[in-house]
Amino acid sequence: RLELGSKSCTSRVEQQPVVKHAGLRPPIRVEAMGFMGTTRFLAKGARSKGRRAYFRKFMPAHKQWALMKNMLNDLVKEQRIETTLPKAKELQQYAEEVVFLAKKNTPYHDGLVESMLTSPESRRILYERMVPRYIDRAFHFTRILNQFRYRERDTAPMAMIEYVDRPG
Repeated sequence: RLELGSKSCTSRVEQQPVVKHAGLRPPIRVEAMGFMGTTRFLAKGARSKGRRAYFRKFMPAHKQWALMKNMLNDLVKEQRIETTLPKAKELQQYAEEVVFLAKKNTPYHDGLVESMLTSPESRRILYERMVPRYIDRAFHFTRILNQFRYRERDTAPMAMIEYVDRPG
């Protein structure tokens, strides 16, 4: 009951029972949340790397990781490659991570680097040239240059990804 001065009125708000869960989250009303709210219930895969709802899919996961490894090998060998903008953005996180792991110089991290860089030549370049070059730089080892042009055959936006402070 609400008392307002001399008049009184009765509020008819239906009380819903409160369900207490032992250490669990309360149930979520999925139908009212829309697509973005329900994405955590979908299987996102091992490659999502912390991104919320969307992550780039160029091909099936087993082929895509092989694509990223090959592109990473080429990037370390050439220090600069031209590719599509979405692939460059996806490759950038692995290119940063491989230098970061190589700088730690422990057997565990060397094994991680070896799993990412399959070519012995690219591993040699990484340890002999790139780790001494970036010893004072904590992060931001790569940059993406958007070329603001489109590939003719499929109108894909093109970009260059390169390691910073490289010779030439």
